[in-house]
Amino acid sequence: MLTLLPVLAFCFVFLRCRKSRIEWRNGLLVAAAIDGAYLVLGAELLSAMNLVTPGGVSVFWLVVCAVTFAIWRSGAVQGPIVRPCAETSDEPLDVENKYLLSGAAILAVLIGVTALLAPPNVWDAMEYHLPRVVMWMSDRNVRFFPTPDYAQLVFGTWAEDAILHLDLLWGSDRLVNLVEFFSFLGTITGVSLIAKLLGVNRRGQALAALVCATIPEAVLEASGPMNTLVVSFWIVATVAFLLLFNEEPDWLNTVCVGISAGLAILTKGTAYVFLPLLVLACWFIGSRAARIRFLKRCPIFLLLICALNGPQYARAYDLTGSPMGMPFAGGGPRLHWMVDHVGLRETLANVIRGLSVHTVAPSAILNAHIERGVRTLIGWIGEVPDDPGAVWPGTKFELHHFSVHEIYAGNPLHLLLFAVAMCLLVWKRRQIPAPRATLWYAAGIVASFVFFCALLRWQIWESRHHLPLFALGSVVIGIALTYCVRPRISAAVIGVLLAYALCFAVVNRTRALVPWITHPPWSGVADIYQSRDVQYFADQHEQTAAANIAAAAYVNQLPCRDIAIDSYMPIPDSRLYHSPNSFYVYPLLAMIHADGQNRRVWYEGVQNLSVKYASTQPHPAACAVICLDCALTAAKWDAYRRVGGRAAVFDDIVVFSSSGPLVNDGVPKAKP
Repeated sequence: MLTLLPVLAFCFVFLRCRKSRIEWRNGLLVAAAIDGAYLVLGAELLSAMNLVTPGGVSVFWLVVCAVTFAIWRSGAVQGPIVRPCAETSDEPLDVENKYLLSGAAILAVLIGVTALLAPPNVWDAMEYHLPRVVMWMSDRNVRFFPTPDYAQLVFGTWAEDAILHLDLLWGSDRLVNLVEFFSFLGTITGVSLIAKLLGVNRRGQALAALVCATIPEAVLEASGPMNTLVVSFWIVATVAFLLLFNEEPDWLNTVCVGISAGLAILTKGTAYVFLPLLVLACWFIGSRAARIRFLKRCPIFLLLICALNGPQYARAYDLTGSPMGMPFAGGGPRLHWMVDHVGLRETLANVIRGLSVHTVAPSAILNAHIERGVRTLIGWIGEVPDDPGAVWPGTKFELHHFSVHEIYAGNPLHLLLFAVAMCLLVWKRRQIPAPRATLWYAAGIVASFVFFCALLRWQIWESRHHLPLFALGSVVIGIALTYCVRPRISAAVIGVLLAYALCFAVVNRTRALVPWITHPPWSGVADIYQSRDVQYFADQHEQTAAANIAAAAYVNQLPCRDIAIDSYMPIPDSRLYHSPNSFYVYPLLAMIHADGQNRRVWYEGVQNLSVKYASTQPHPAACAVICLDCALTAAKWDAYRRVGGRAAVFDDIVVFSSSGPLVNDGVPKAKP
């Protein structure tokens, strides 16, 4: 029941918006922005008092619910939640579109069921998104802590803040996937509102929403624990509020622009790259008076952004010397996101590489031809396809095979539709309701993609970073389908997209609803019908599941509450190109119930810059140490001889305690 408290606060703000006659989609975005800001406020206030606990979070949300309830029930309009807005009244949807919307609803239900039934199990989430949440719960604050993985500290925190609150209120990680799922629904809602603000009729708004709902990357990620859909939602909300600001620059829209942009930046660093040119495009869309008002309100926007991100900026600056947390000398190749040189040819080459991740096909032969063609094209412009200054450190340019994995899946149909839509809008611009605004909007999307390619290194898993632009591009496609082609053609296109998206909804690589798939290209798919412990390892770590499960079962039998984790890696950060197996730590933390209440955990053996936080995050002596990937490392056996003098070995994992079957004399032992 406590989990309903943030939902109640959201509902009270939404109802206050409706009481002020704000259009329902606008009201949902306002409620989300204010709830999101409250969430950051709660995390930081409770952290200052070391009260990031179930009780502390519950009391905070009870207070928020009381405040929002009082504002809703107040007779007079109060605070920023004031903006009359007439409801739409154009023609009703036709039967075909109603059927298509029903199909999208089925798609959303399938994704939501998967999000509830499957545990979090994507590699990045297991490595740093969720371990940082566990450490926050153990420390009872969100301050930095000693960790071998800088990603747990310097990356944006809003999605994990939301997960933290859900985890504490529910009591487990059962609901953590819902952060992405509700961001998926919110993104669709925001896209339909943007279409309306560009003058599109109700049918066009529905088509834009349907196109957004069928993006394969979004469908795959919406049932998991990542943060790309979260940042997509906040970027979409920022654009929507900017367009609203152009029409009516009241304080509600002013505040919501700043909040949504601030939360986008606090969620994921790609917002720094995407937002500037999108904001500029929205600025050009507005009238001269609106542009002047925007410039006058810029200090307020910046103040809100800094207020939301300030605590994380301060923590990152203390560690790295940069408010954004990177780049910094000790970060190593894994945090080297920027290209080595920004230039016209380098940017064009990275644009070609970036587009290529969405061109993969189920045919290996066809993919090989595409890759050769891309390499040739890059060579023609005078660049090297595998340029180490432009591609991810330690990798070379290559096309991945067709995939139903959210890290690798491309969006080929949506890319093709966007390109066709751009051509149609230029050709038939007199047929669309707001050609100037629409073309500026589309230009902002294209320019943001080019800017992304100019600044950031190409990665084989880059397609998911493009998701905010595909979501915004759904509006462009929706407009073209509404005003530039016949209704039956647009209905057929959406029908194909829905059928395509349903395949990804039921055959997700790490959490499929359809079991026992063994034939290419679906081979290797993990379904949700295995035990929850096994499913934690579904993302390319199946071979380590048995040892981790056995180690967790052993630890759960120990009369031990305070446990140290040693994520041992044999090489320093400065030479680390890929994550070692020992960083895939969250499943073990979840299985031993490391929630700060049943068990408290922290990292031991840290040798990087973050070790300085050991003095600010005190803990008692460990009664057990779980050392990952160090079964054959004599230095670790010797270092933890003082922890009980005994050990238990589970493949590459060693549990040092006073109850192990092996005597720890400082010499590695084989598994008994």
